[in-house]
Amino acid sequence: MYHKWIWAIFYIMLISTITYIVASFSEAAKTNDFLSEREDVFMSDNRTLIQATVIANNHNSTDAYVSSEPLYQETFDHEYFHVQVSIYSLVEFKDDRAHKSVAILLKDIEITDSNAVYDDNDYHMIKASLTFNKNLSLGESNTNVFIEPMTTLYDDTARLMIINQDLLTSNGEPVEFEVIKFTYAIDLEFDETLVMLYNKDLTAQYGSDKFDESFNRDISNASSRNLNLLEQCELNNFKTCNSIYYNETLLNEFLSYNYYYLRYIGIEVLILIPITYFLFFHKYVRKMIKDKKQSNN
Repeated sequence: MYHKWIWAIFYIMLISTITYIVASFSEAAKTNDFLSEREDVFMSDNRTLIQATVIANNHNSTDAYVSSEPLYQETFDHEYFHVQVSIYSLVEFKDDRAHKSVAILLKDIEITDSNAVYDDNDYHMIKASLTFNKNLSLGESNTNVFIEPMTTLYDDTARLMIINQDLLTSNGEPVEFEVIKFTYAIDLEFDETLVMLYNKDLTAQYGSDKFDESFNRDISNASSRNLNLLEQCELNNFKTCNSIYYNETLLNEFLSYNYYYLRYIGIEVLILIPITYFLFFHKYVRKMIKDKKQSNN
């Protein structure tokens, strides 16, 4: 009897693990299809793209409103390189809880460099190097320079980074972006600078990138004050605030994919019911049928 209970507990744990995996797969499929089936719509409007990405990545009914205009935007063009860089402020919210964020978006990326290396998906390995005017304490790090890979959107031509602005504080005071540098890998140890932006109020331009001096690299407008969209548009009146863009249909469209859970967990149940029956009940049912026949005789 003891061994039977051990086996039953192990089986329940196994089923729980399988259900968790199936639910995670359902969530991934739901997110992927929501984004992929609307690729043309999302890629045609930066603000819709950012809002949809926030909704899909949080997958917990978190919504977002985005600044109606970018705080910084420039399209860089060269014979061998091309990229549009945009910076938007946004607020991520669920019910009455909200936090400020900043979205850094790269679109129309073209890199023609025979020395560039690629990841397993044959995409360029693009990172953002963020330099702030003060040190930040994040986790075990206390520094003013952070280098992070950017998230690929659909294909190799677009990248996005969303940063929780509430984390960008030093001793309770907001910090400012001093330099933002975008790089691509040319081998496993070295990166090449694609574009370097700087806040002219905090530092002089230094270093070089792939484009000439005619392009606007000044990100001083993307200050902590201008990034504070929650201060400009309160949560209870964001739908009527002229400073923001908000598509009220996106969250409901994402939630309409919740039937994926029923689909995949339903398949799991259909598979597990006969397995569970034969493992735990079949021999007892056979015994009951046999005993009933014998009693009738």
